[in-house]
Amino acid sequence: MRSGGIDLKNPVWMAPLAGITIPPVRKFFSDLGAGLTHTEMVSCSGLLRGHLKTSRMLDTYPGEAPVVLQLFAGDPSTLVKGAEIALSLGTFSGLGINMACPMPKVLRKGAGSRLLSDPGMACQMVSEIKRLGYPVWVKIRKIPGGNPVDTMEFCRRIIQAGGDHISIHGRTPSQRYEGVSDKDIILEAAGNFPGIISASGDIFTTDDVMFFLQNGCAGVLLARGALRDPFLFPKSLEKLEYPVTDELLDPSVDYQVKKLVALGDFIACSRHEKLAEVIVRRMMAGMFKGLPGVSDFRKTGAEARGWIELRELLERSFLYFERRD
Repeated sequence: MRSGGIDLKNPVWMAPLAGITIPPVRKFFSDLGAGLTHTEMVSCSGLLRGHLKTSRMLDTYPGEAPVVLQLFAGDPSTLVKGAEIALSLGTFSGLGINMACPMPKVLRKGAGSRLLSDPGMACQMVSEIKRLGYPVWVKIRKIPGGNPVDTMEFCRRIIQAGGDHISIHGRTPSQRYEGVSDKDIILEAAGNFPGIISASGDIFTTDDVMFFLQNGCAGVLLARGALRDPFLFPKSLEKLEYPVTDELLDPSVDYQVKKLVALGDFIACSRHEKLAEVIVRRMMAGMFKGLPGVSDFRKTGAEARGWIELRELLERSFLYFERRD
C-alpha cells in the first residue's frame, strides 16, 4: 500500500512515544509486523545547538519499517533548519511535525498542541518544510471549542499547505491522556479527507484496529496498546488477512522471553542498562497474560533491580511458567 507519500507493507503502525520509540524498540516492533514507525519527538532547537542526546535520536537500523522523523519547533525557520540537520545525519521516509504534544515544556516553546490555536503558523510550517522534498506527516489532537478553527477546518488547511498525512488523537490537549478518545471526530475527518487520516488513542484490541480501518482510516497508530501487548501487531495483521507466522500468532513463553532479552540487550548496548530495564519491565507487564505462575513471576520481577537482574529472571522464567508446546 501507499499512504501519505510512503510505500508501506500494511496500515498498522507504531506511534511516536517519548522515551520509548528509540531505534531498538522500533526494530522490535518492525519485526513483529509494524508497517511504519516514528522516532521520538526530536527537538529542532536541540539539533541546532548540537546536543548529542538529540542527535542520537536520529539513529536508524537496517531492517526497520519505514521511519517518519517526528520533529517539534515553535516557528518555521527553526523547524526547517532542524530538519535539514536531521536529514544530513539520518535516513527517513517522511518528515513529521508534532502538533499534538500537550506537555508544558513543549507548549512553552510554542510547539506541540500550541500550534492548534495558531493555524496560520501551523500551515506555514508545513509549506516551508514541504520544500525539502519529503512527505509531510502531521500529528494533531481533537481541537476544542474556543479556537480559531475546528478540527475539520484545521485538517483542510494543513492539507492545502502541503500535508500528506494527518494522524489524529481523539483527545483534546487539556485531556492529555485522561478520559476517553473521541472516535467520531477521527471518523469524520477520515470521511472528509479520504486516504489521509490515521487514528490514534485508545487502540488496545484487534477490534479497535478493525473499527478504524473499516470506517475509512488509512492507518492506525498503536501506542499504549502495543506496550500492553506487543503481539497486537501480528494479531491485527492476521485479522486483516495479511500472512503471519504461527510463531507470532501464538508465541511460546520461550519465544517471548527470547524477544525481550534480545530487546533489553540491544537497548543496554546501544543506550544504557537503566533504559533497558525500564522499557522491558513495561512490556513484561502485558506479556505472559493468563499463564500459570505469572503472578509470582511479576512479583519477583517487581523486586529485580537493574537490567542484569531482570534479564536473569527472564532466563529463569521456566521456574514460574508451565511450558506450552
